[in-house]
Amino acid sequence: MIKYERDPKLIQQSSIASIREIHDLSDPHIPEQQLLIRMVLAYGDDLVIPNARISDNAIEAGLLALKKNANIVCDSGMVTEGIKQQYLKKEPICLIDRPNVISQAKSKKLTRAMVSVENWKRFTEGSIVLIGNEATALLRLMELIEQEEINKPALIIGMPRGYTGATDAKQYLWKNSAQLGVPCITMDGTMGGSTLAAAAMNGLIYLHQGILI
Repeated sequence: MIKYERDPKLIQQSSIASIREIHDLSDPHIPEQQLLIRMVLAYGDDLVIPNARISDNAIEAGLLALKKNANIVCDSGMVTEGIKQQYLKKEPICLIDRPNVISQAKSKKLTRAMVSVENWKRFTEGSIVLIGNEATALLRLMELIEQEEINKPALIIGMPRGYTGATDAKQYLWKNSAQLGVPCITMDGTMGGSTLAAAAMNGLIYLHQGILI
């Protein structure tokens, strides 16, 4: 029989040590390193690190928003379910399954993700927005920000996964974050998804709680 470690704490410690050694992430007090390690642990792929994009002041903006108990707004239930909600004073907001969003999407012939973003307007000011599934949600959000039709969030964690529109949406977010006036955490290429978006959010939550790995 193969000998293997059974203790979950020791398994995590071994994984963290391997990630630190491979990627020279030796300082646990650097916030970016904490975030990246948690993202790799959740996603299970070392390629997260070279493909992650964290804009200036993104972590600071996220921590300040958490300190203010700001809204956390998500594009899908899968993102919401991945967040460590026991550390939050508010439940994350997700509107994609609301009956009014579904009916509006049918009548407008738009994706439900786009319509849910249009219904975010009273929630976004100073919030943390997580987009881990739908590229059209990220594209519509940026469009509304540029048109000054929605209040700016404090931070966008924009990580839709896939090919059609996702790569372009993330590239646009990264290149235009300063122009949009919103810091961001995103990924280069096709990598992303609800697990990764939630892991980035959880990294911020743990930092805010002072829980380091």
